[in-house]
Amino acid sequence: MPKTEAVILTNMCMVTDGTKVLVQNRKDPDWPGLVYPGGGGEIEPNEPFVSSAIREVFEETGLTVSDLQLCGIKQFTHSEELYRYIVFLYRTSTFSGDLCSSDEGEVFWMERSKLVAADLAAGFAEMLPIFEDEKLSELYFYHDQDDWHYRHL
Repeated sequence: MPKTEAVILTNMCMVTDGTKVLVQNRKDPDWPGLVYPGGGGEIEPNEPFVSSAIREVFEETGLTVSDLQLCGIKQFTHSEELYRYIVFLYRTSTFSGDLCSSDEGEVFWMERSKLVAADLAAGFAEMLPIFEDEKLSELYFYHDQDDWHYRHL
């Protein structure tokens, strides 16, 4: 018999233009700081994952992305095991349109080399290797007693 659990499905997309990456400075007080577009963008019921990422990037940046590549996932289980949270991580350098910010935060291009020293959202620095290292495909956060830990897989 298959096992089921409550799951929240989301996405995030690294959009590149040469040595620059597109970032969003999130306004959400629960998860502020710089992330790639789509950060926390929920996948709608019956919506294909790639279509969801394209929609989220457009809603947050005004850009239409294509040729998305799935580069991995981030996942964690709520500390009280109420649900599993999964983020599908994509990357692309194919986009069109005019960049514009949304209610979720200001979007702008940044040199990738300067990203690590910026004011990143909690846990985002740990996600970067999944976007960039083809040998990695998963970032797994787990709760041990009162602390969060992570593993790259």
